[in-house]
Amino acid sequence: MSTTNSGPTRRPRNRRALIIAAAMDCFHDSGYQVTGMEDIASAVGITAGGLYRHFRGKQELLGVALLDSTEQLLQAMAGADDLASLTRTIASFSLDHRSYPVVWDRETRHLSAVHQEEVRERHAQLAAAVAEALRVVRPELSPHDASLLGWATVAVLASPSYHRTELPRRRYEDLLQTLAEAVCGTRLPSPPTGSALGRRSGTAPGLTPASRREALLAAAVPLFAERGFQSVSMEDIGAVVGISRLSVYHQFPAGKGELLAAVLHRASEAKWAALVRDLAESTTPGEALGRLLRSHARSTVLDHGAGAMLLVSELAHFPAAHQEAMHRSQVDYVAEWVTLLRDCRPELDVAEARVTVHAALTLLHLLPRRPENTARPDAAAALAELGLAVLGIQEPTRA
Repeated sequence: MSTTNSGPTRRPRNRRALIIAAAMDCFHDSGYQVTGMEDIASAVGITAGGLYRHFRGKQELLGVALLDSTEQLLQAMAGADDLASLTRTIASFSLDHRSYPVVWDRETRHLSAVHQEEVRERHAQLAAAVAEALRVVRPELSPHDASLLGWATVAVLASPSYHRTELPRRRYEDLLQTLAEAVCGTRLPSPPTGSALGRRSGTAPGLTPASRREALLAAAVPLFAERGFQSVSMEDIGAVVGISRLSVYHQFPAGKGELLAAVLHRASEAKWAALVRDLAESTTPGEALGRLLRSHARSTVLDHGAGAMLLVSELAHFPAAHQEAMHRSQVDYVAEWVTLLRDCRPELDVAEARVTVHAALTLLHLLPRRPENTARPDAAAALAELGLAVLGIQEPTRA
């Protein structure tokens, strides 16, 4: 009896690319802090030792993955010769790599300062390329307005990374491009008379709650958003309020997880409270959407998008049952917007309306993360106007 020896298994030539793609998916699904090198190795089908032959550690892998993926998009964009082909290229890339934008947004904070700056510079190049192409079509735009519209366009095209709604591919690309065109054509409101860029509306340091518990919750939001849950200690949070770690535990005896739960539930309930109020004050779906956009824009400008980011970035630190309840709450919240939008635009089916709503919300959540996007006294009004353009509705004139 003879046997056949197939010889040693050859290592795929694109192993490094496979590792990067798997890492991006793992970081998207579970978050950087929860994902281990073993998880990524398993997703690729190799041992952790094999993974370490390519990368010295998880932070290096994250940095390479972020830089490599943004470079892929920049190279694809280099072949676009006008605004329409540029937005189509970004839409196509976004749908081909739906994990990437969330990871770019959420995990850059875990890189070294040098690599953070490098990744953020590449993100700025994406928006700047759109702004430059836009000014060819709309030469009347100021550099500041073109930049804001550039960032808004990139946010809309990246929005599929933040939800799981599916559409046929061609239809999806067409819809994203239509939404991007709506953003590019938006007439931004004129800043109030006597105002100047660089003075941000509603973002000056304000008063803090007298309640120690409330002050701790307010202090925790930007810390968790900037560093991530695992990188923030109870001592860090207490230091912002001026109290000891033991005093923080007095307010949250179960520890940091209890504090995070309070922060996330507060952020979720604040959205619902605003929605119920805006519905009660409205008489038509269009009016309700206008109110929702204005109140949502104001809240994200005030906290620089931190609250919205935490609802995306820190759920992995919740027990599974709590994660599901919080996810259900967010799905239901979007469904309220979808119902209103379909009342205004019955030509949209449910999936199209959901994609459109997510695009508007992603824009509202992402733009305030960069200071230059809120460096105008009418930042919240400008974001609301962009949201109306994405939704494709005309807000009724208010008396």
